[in-house]
Amino acid sequence: MNPGIHNLNLKKVKVYIDVFYYKAALSGIKTYIEELVHGANKYGRKDVEYIFSHDIEKLKKKQFFINSKFRLVRWFFQLQYLIWKQLVLPLKLTYNKADILICPDYVAPVFTSCKKIVVIHDNLFWKYPKNYPLLWRKYFIKMIKLGVSRNAEVVTTSRYSKNGLKNTFANNTINYIYQSSERIYFDSKINKSKEYILHIGTFEKRKDLLTLVKAFKLFIDNTHSNYKLVLAGSKYINGNKKVYKSIKKYISKNNLFSSIIMPGYIKKKEAIYFYNNALCYVFPSIDEGFGIPLIESMRAQVPIICSDIEIFKEIANDSVIYFKKQDYNDLYQKLKLILKDKTTVVNLISKGKKRAYLFNQKNFIKGFEKLY
Repeated sequence: MNPGIHNLNLKKVKVYIDVFYYKAALSGIKTYIEELVHGANKYGRKDVEYIFSHDIEKLKKKQFFINSKFRLVRWFFQLQYLIWKQLVLPLKLTYNKADILICPDYVAPVFTSCKKIVVIHDNLFWKYPKNYPLLWRKYFIKMIKLGVSRNAEVVTTSRYSKNGLKNTFANNTINYIYQSSERIYFDSKINKSKEYILHIGTFEKRKDLLTLVKAFKLFIDNTHSNYKLVLAGSKYINGNKKVYKSIKKYISKNNLFSSIIMPGYIKKKEAIYFYNNALCYVFPSIDEGFGIPLIESMRAQVPIICSDIEIFKEIANDSVIYFKKQDYNDLYQKLKLILKDKTTVVNLISKGKKRAYLFNQKNFIKGFEKLY
């Protein structure tokens, strides 16, 4: 054998994964970065050398930017983010002689000689412009567009998101890779009271949380139960003050203070507790790019009720109960079904456990490695 060819075969492909945004990431992107890093470390190919921009375990201890209520703090992070992406990161790529860059947070550097794989999680910035602050949205979309050059490959989270991004990124190859979410699990050590109806996510308009709150009021009024509704998630970053205030107003008007809990952003340990103590998980969104809580609920053996939108049917198939989106009366009926029909609950949990297995870290990283 020619020694030169032999040596060439031994050369590893260097894949640099930018995890800088983990400093401020919430919910979806935070989980995405964690799963990508863990998947690469556990199941990455031996002929691929993965290089991570930061140690996410160390970043977990630095929560300064997470969900800050101060606008100046949030903008200070955006300035750091800009400097990192456009100045520091290209130098890091050159120093490490990277062949491929993966940016799991929408934004990539404009100037770099290596191949770029940019994760665009969904098309919601373009589809619902009024749901985001005007100046911030314009700035962020400009950053995305500049980073996604013609030679960049776009990765998204689902077939539904791929179809939604086709017009926006008409000059790029778009691939969809189903992500994993193994951070939540069924914990047999927890004494399960099953006293919560749960939702975890930001207070965005498209989440349609007011429909859930209205259905919950009907539920406790008519079943005379002591269940609580937990609405966990960021109130500031990615949140919508108008949505949050409208929910607070409804709670006040209907004297639901003792029944609805809004703990804000919660960490993994708290999330595991709430999942394991939930009667059910409710996902009332009118639009999503993927829906990580679907997988997390299935793994925690929690029955799911969700709106009948296309993306949920793609991810969950027949392992959940669907209600007509934005119809709180229909959602109320489905909540009653979960409460009273134990056979349905057992079937949902069984189907959910099998469905969740498809969305694992090995499949996740192998989806990326096909692109190399």
